[in-house]
Amino acid sequence: MSRVLFLRHGESVHNAHRGAEALGEEEGDRLTERGLAQARAAAAALRDEGMTRLLSSSMRRARETAAALEAEMGVAAEELDYIGEWRPREGFAELLGRVRQLRAELEAAADESGPGTGETTLPLLVGHGIFFRVFLLDAVLGEELADALDEAQQARAMERIWQMGSHNCGLSVFARGESRYPGGALIPDWTCLTWMTRPWDRP
Repeated sequence: MSRVLFLRHGESVHNAHRGAEALGEEEGDRLTERGLAQARAAAAALRDEGMTRLLSSSMRRARETAAALEAEMGVAAEELDYIGEWRPREGFAELLGRVRQLRAELEAAADESGPGTGETTLPLLVGHGIFFRVFLLDAVLGEELADALDEAQQARAMERIWQMGSHNCGLSVFARGESRYPGGALIPDWTCLTWMTRPWDRP
């Protein structure tokens, strides 16, 4: 049995921007004052959840959010450069590959600290809404997610993925080997226990 907590970054300049012209990455990839307050509120609320490992996207808005968690948890964030935003000209298969890379790493770490080892891990990962959406879709649909779609269908599916809402500093909890089917059999893969909640007073 294993769990992982996903926390989307706080409000970024990109998120707050309402102008017609897109911002450059250097300008937009940082937290606003509201985003910093959101990160601090989330960190204070999650302080006693028992996280043992803090992972972060290498993008600035995620790293700034993770910094607030570092102060509360007393754990240094580990940066993973492959869990960032949807990259320019990146296809669905490539993004799904990055998601499955994370799944494999989380599962390997959990198996190493599983029953009989005397160790438990509860990682918290600070990242991005699009990455977490695809993780959820992969948990629900598995191999069918990629195998049932040709390239054109994948492109259309990615356009519609924005219809799955996400919140700045929204918390999602996934578990593996914890939930059961209605008949009582254990679900062997990942299940989503909560999606983009913010159970604290939020800015």
